[in-house]
Amino acid sequence: MFVSYVLRLRPESVRDGRFVGEVEAVATGHRFAIRSLEQLAAFIRETVSEEVLAGANASSRQGREDEDW
Repeated sequence: MFVSYVLRLRPESVRDGRFVGEVEAVATGHRFAIRSLEQLAAFIRETVSEEVLAGANASSRQGREDEDW
């Protein structure tokens, strides 16, 4: 199973050698402002279990909806 995150970076910051933006956990919609790769990694470590659970629940609901057709 995969989990998805959306990473939004400010291009002017990247050009200046800084890592500034936000990350969003797709399944739960949680967002977090980031200013470093370390913050990005910490957010992913903290949210990955919840994302897996939310993704599995969504897949389970989708499977039941498909059966109704």
